[in-house]
Amino acid sequence: MIKKISRTEAIRAKMKREGKVTSLDAAVHISAITTMNEHLETVRREYQVKDRKSQITASTVILTA
Repeated sequence: MIKKISRTEAIRAKMKREGKVTSLDAAVHISAITTMNEHLETVRREYQVKDRKSQITASTVILTA
């Protein structure tokens, strides 16, 4: 018979036994996650704008040797 070996599951079980795992389902946790997601979305949009501007600038530059 085949036995599945998963180090990830073993590590998760060990951490749960040691009390190092907590659920983030409290109202405080959910609001913190929402705030972080909004901040990350803003940063991602700013990066995309800067990347597009950089590509436009790079396409207009003529390289000379």
